Amino acid sequence: MKKFVMLFLSVLLIVLAGCSNSSQPTESKAANDEKQSKIDYPTRPIEVLVPFAAGGSTDIGARIIEKYLPKYLPGAQLVIVNKPGGSGSIAITDLFNSKPDGYTLAMSTHRAISMQPLYGNVKYTHESFQPIAKVFGNQQIMIVKADAPWETFEEWLDYVKKNPGKFSYGVAGGLGSGAHIPVAELEKQAGFEAKAVSFEGTPPAITAVLGGHVQGAMVQPSDAKSLIESGELRGLFNVASVPVPYFPDIPLLKDKGFDVAIDSNTSLFAPKGVPQETVTMLEEALKKTMEDPEVLAEFEKVSLQTNYGGPEIVQKEVNEENVRFGKMLKELGLIK
Repeated sequence: MKKFVMLFLSVLLIVLAGCSNSSQPTESKAANDEKQSKIDYPTRPIEVLVPFAAGGSTDIGARIIEKYLPKYLPGAQLVIVNKPGGSGSIAITDLFNSKPDGYTLAMSTHRAISMQPLYGNVKYTHESFQPIAKVFGNQQIMIVKADAPWETFEEWLDYVKKNPGKFSYGVAGGLGSGAHIPVAELEKQAGFEAKAVSFEGTPPAITAVLGGHVQGAMVQPSDAKSLIESGELRGLFNVASVPVPYFPDIPLLKDKGFDVAIDSNTSLFAPKGVPQETVTMLEEALKKTMEDPEVLAEFEKVSLQTNYGGPEIVQKEVNEENVRFGKMLKELGLIK
């Protein structure tokens, strides 16, 4: 009997030891999985491509983010790289070709992604990228020198109708760009012809207006705000769907009886295939950045209208723009 009890106890101890040993790897595996899920990012500088020249609204917004995002993404060091040209497609092509590791991003207008693939000259499509978040929105206005002979939209429209091809205006990004299309659509609807002149960015287009090299330019109002307020430039019309908050008297084309209402939004994008953990970290950090009172004050100071939106919202807007611009470009005869 005594031998039987001893044998039973020995077997029991072996079983318990086996159970203990089998549970240990499971706990270790769980801890290891948890550790692996917390990625080490960032560990080196993050390059942020800007598809337009330095000094424009996209560049200014990117530099505000460059300054404040590291506060909410510890260890982050953003480096702004301006790559103007091709209506934004040069920088966006670089983004498309970059490694999807979260170390190359782009602060871009939606149009550089939604519109350029429609021409068939780029390898990317409007669905080739991973949106991080929308940062700000803006309108577009036609500016002329304050001493130009047209004080109202009606006076300007009468002139361009009577003088085909004589009115020249600057567009950032080139013909067929987001700055050119609204005026091309207005030309079609109102029955006149103007001459669009390509510039790599808004600042050189404004300089050309001031120097008398072109008669007008399509710009985001924040880029011309100080010059309008100082009396050097005048805003003739607004091609967006909503008024400029600080220039409400610049008329909307839709209020003048024309079916033109195109807004301009700017978001942060990454290449498709960036790990979801990285996307989440960037999105959360950017959301906190855009809620920071200091950041909001910085954007207000430069007259940019913050308009935060998550990745799904950004992609929805890009998709809708792709469809709308495709229809417009076909109607204008710019694509087949």
